[in-house]
Amino acid sequence: MVLIGTTAAIITIVLWTIAGTINKRISSALGSHIVGFLYTSISMAPILLAVVIVGTYSIPIYGLVTAAIGGLFLATGFIFNFKALQTENLSSISALAEISPAVLVLFGLLVLGEKVTSVQMFGIIIVFAGTLMIITTEKLEINRKLLPALLAVLAWTVYWIIISYSVISSNTFALPIFISRIVAVPIMIAYLLSSKGAVSRLADFSSSISKNRSLIALLALTVIASVADASGDTLFGITVGSPVLVIGAALIALQPMAQSFMGFVLYKEKLTRLQLYGLVVMIVGALVLSVL
Repeated sequence: MVLIGTTAAIITIVLWTIAGTINKRISSALGSHIVGFLYTSISMAPILLAVVIVGTYSIPIYGLVTAAIGGLFLATGFIFNFKALQTENLSSISALAEISPAVLVLFGLLVLGEKVTSVQMFGIIIVFAGTLMIITTEKLEINRKLLPALLAVLAWTVYWIIISYSVISSNTFALPIFISRIVAVPIMIAYLLSSKGAVSRLADFSSSISKNRSLIALLALTVIASVADASGDTLFGITVGSPVLVIGAALIALQPMAQSFMGFVLYKEKLTRLQLYGLVVMIVGALVLSVL
């Protein structure tokens, strides 16, 4: 089980990096409303397949409710993340994901009443310091356009906290994640309908898709990204329910760095010196919190 949980975490890093890298391209081209709707809808397929393979279990009411609540935060994260990707660098947005371990430790302290060591407190401080450095411009002003990305990370962190309770109480990982996606779909439909321009564009796709190769390519990328993201979520669900959650968390802490690197390679993005220092600081802090 240890080997399975660790392997699942490593594959998750690869899949989430692929999805995150593609998300920048499709969000910029199609807009957050259309991408959010397509992304969430398509992602149901691989998770449903996982449910069929793993098998359904008698999920308790507690597991059902927590999975449903998790879906609300999952959808919120999608909305904020795709909105941020429309305008901001993938590298900067990815780096902010390093705040997640700090939020998890604070959750244990404030909600569960756990004790925090001095080393963990140091890790929390430097993670938040690194976050401040990343969202600060060269003119030493807060880049408000990065705030949606920060909110997305917070929403997804809460999602994983909630879904972990559902996974553990249900003794299965695929079904709770599938339930959370079911809840997320109508939210993303409502988000799509909130933009009349996005709805009309999506309606035009059906008539132009056969003649527009670039549109076909974008839709293909959307399918790849959504399947990779959902598959990564499902595999990380294995890690959440395994004895190697700490090791898995440490490995996942490296994923934003890989995604930032892809932004540099594929999109020719450049972090400012302050943001680069912030990324390094956040990675160190995240590793401290995940390992110690």
